[in-house]
Amino acid sequence: MSFICSSCKEEASQLYTDTIVSSLFIVVGMRFHGNHKFTKYDNVTLEFEPTNQYDENAIKVMVDGIHWGYVAKDNNKCIGDLMRQYPKYHVSTDRIMNYNLSTKLDFEYSQNICEKCSNWVLGATLLGIYPSPSDL
Repeated sequence: MSFICSSCKEEASQLYTDTIVSSLFIVVGMRFHGNHKFTKYDNVTLEFEPTNQYDENAIKVMVDGIHWGYVAKDNNKCIGDLMRQYPKYHVSTDRIMNYNLSTKLDFEYSQNICEKCSNWVLGATLLGIYPSPSDL
């Protein structure tokens, strides 16, 4: 039986699911919602807001059920697609970057990838680089 790697799209006899992929995204609008400053202890969740009058792709950023901001418009289409594709995602505050009017957070998800890509991601993680293995 063979499987398709979600990274390189090649056939593989075995896939690994323990690989975490991160996508950095920007949170805006905190000044309109109590000026929240995110901490590494925050339990951050994302929620679609299709009835938003300004942006049909709006995604609310919630902390413990309280709405504190939105995924920036430049990021919300991509993050929304990832939310649909990887419903077991996690928002990490480990590399949090708070600014005056925005914050950067990590959208993390697991991928089913082949051994070659798994080894590449491990090496890239250790070196601190994150381009796609298909870019090599």
